[in-house]
Amino acid sequence: FVSVIVPVRNGEKIIGNLISALLSQDYPKSHTEIIIVDNGSQDKTCETVKKYPVILGREDKVIRSYAARNKGLFMARGEIIAFTDADCIPEQNWISEGVQALREENADMAGGRISFILSDNLSAAEFVDSMTFMHNERHVENKGAITANLFVRSHLFGQIGFFPPVRSGGDIQWTGKAVQTGFSLIFVPQAIVRHPLRNFRELIKKFWRVGTGIGLGGARHQRKEYMKICYLMLRLSIPLPQKNIRNVLIGRRRKKEMINKRLAIWLVSYIGQLSMRGGMLYSVFQISES
Repeated sequence: FVSVIVPVRNGEKIIGNLISALLSQDYPKSHTEIIIVDNGSQDKTCETVKKYPVILGREDKVIRSYAARNKGLFMARGEIIAFTDADCIPEQNWISEGVQALREENADMAGGRISFILSDNLSAAEFVDSMTFMHNERHVENKGAITANLFVRSHLFGQIGFFPPVRSGGDIQWTGKAVQTGFSLIFVPQAIVRHPLRNFRELIKKFWRVGTGIGLGGARHQRKEYMKICYLMLRLSIPLPQKNIRNVLIGRRRKKEMINKRLAIWLVSYIGQLSMRGGMLYSVFQISES
């Protein structure tokens, strides 16, 4: 039995597409429940969700997606918990592929592949987003995974606790803790969800949220991570984008279609790095003041 948990906030325009994709899964309906947890929406998200044969939960006290996921976990009955996001569109065999991989590999957790929905004319911000975030294979290699596409055996939450109610990075923290505890994590390329790329404004907000997550994690838990933050802040004196983007723009793996946009890509990537470091500093100072 699989419980699909999706947090949503102000998703009136997108939640219907996700739910329709989940209701169209080829996994047995008798062994599936869909739990949509509203996280303080101020639009008609709840009214939209109520039109579908799914379970609606509410988390209005803590406006954090991980708090909403935790609320869904309290409601879930599944032996396996499947996580995705409100702006994702799972392929029809998403659940069946994830469950099959857990069974065949006798694994505790499985991160699926995230395929990007590309526009006809890829912008610099979309390109940076596609090269930076939501690469679950890369996360799994580093002993973590993200909840945009994640399958977990439910008993793990009883053994190591729920997600930390942070703004960003709670999935990486939790899956990393699970791996350190001894639970297994695999990558499942056949379990696919599609995700739209972010525009410039959304991308910079994402960099900021990631920065706050890193800052909180480093300052609260690990001296090594805190030193890493200091190193990253020092790097701001050199206007360089991420290494993987530099390789695409000027290295051996450079893409010809991006050459005429490389200055814009360079600037977007660097501004994103600035935003992330700003989020780090903000979190560290917040902790210091408290």
